[in-house]
Amino acid sequence: MKKKISIQTPKTLITIIALLLLTVCITSCSKNNSSPITASAYVMAVNSAEASSPQDFYVDNNKTNSSAMAYTQASAYATVKAGDHQVQFRNTGTTTVNSSGTLSTSGANYYSVFYTDNKSTVTTTDDHSAPKSNKARVRFINLSSAVNSSVDFGIGTGNKIVTGLAYRAASAYYDIDAATTFSLYATGSSTVMLNIPATIQVGHIYTIFISGATTATVSYHVLVQD
Repeated sequence: MKKKISIQTPKTLITIIALLLLTVCITSCSKNNSSPITASAYVMAVNSAEASSPQDFYVDNNKTNSSAMAYTQASAYATVKAGDHQVQFRNTGTTTVNSSGTLSTSGANYYSVFYTDNKSTVTTTDDHSAPKSNKARVRFINLSSAVNSSVDFGIGTGNKIVTGLAYRAASAYYDIDAATTFSLYATGSSTVMLNIPATIQVGHIYTIFISGATTATVSYHVLVQD
């Protein structure tokens, strides 16, 4: 005669199994419903083309500046998704595209796009890390089509800190003392081409660029990055 065997499953074990299955289900649903996190980058536009009309700046056909940028003026940093973007400078209030290109960005990085003479652009990556204690940070950019050869920048009227900076190129950043002034030279020359009595304050980050389409109009301009 066969005996019927009855197996009793403890209630505690059943409860544990049910909880495990519920946890797996919730985790799976959460993964399926979550949205990918997209990193942001930040882009500033600058009009450094002397003979230009006021400009608007577009990223992927979206205008990012709040007001028209006349010569030497800049926008605030606009937030964009990290990745590749089409960027354009247009005459303000029109669809006339003066310059168009692709800007490749990485998350948490800052960029400046300069509209330059000859309807072209120069793009830089901007340093937003804090300067050393009791210092300011500065870099230089040569954007003058009238000085389309390399230049030097010095502190005061001597002690050159940047030499051989090519046209359309940006220097490295330098931590300097507050109230430092600068001078512009043709590369290898000791004759000051332009005095740069910029106002430099501790804790701030600056870009100093030169522009001008003629030798008579070469000038310097200071952007505060932070």
